[in-house]
Amino acid sequence: MLDLNEILTVGQNFMIRKVVQRSDTAAAYSKDLNQFLSTPTIIDLAIRASMETIDKYLPDDYVSIGFSIKFAHTAATSLGMTLTVKVSIVSIEDHEVDLRIEAWDEQGEIGYGMHKRSIVSKAHLMKNAERRTRFLTNKRLDNFGRR
Repeated sequence: MLDLNEILTVGQNFMIRKVVQRSDTAAAYSKDLNQFLSTPTIIDLAIRASMETIDKYLPDDYVSIGFSIKFAHTAATSLGMTLTVKVSIVSIEDHEVDLRIEAWDEQGEIGYGMHKRSIVSKAHLMKNAERRTRFLTNKRLDNFGRR
């Protein structure tokens, strides 16, 4: 059994900075918001930072997978501003890791939240994915009257 407390520590963190580009804006959701950073962009960076915080320390046959995220986007960030997202491990229990998300730009805080990741073996993940895929394939065959 993998003991996460031997390889990860509370307080461990990773930070990503990014200048907001047109592709990072909420333009896909509303033409009125085409100058402003989208919430999904912040979430994407938080997930990437979380993986950087955890995965590179795991044995090769393990990976972290996200299963919960709660985020409040509290202020607007415009095109050209610099977004910074920092995630920090706040707790480690069994195979789960809780991370705090902090996001800010040059003017201050723009959001905060929590992200939970589970540490799983890659083999177990693939086995479950293959089982689910087989189920879908079998269901499609049943729907077409085959079998």
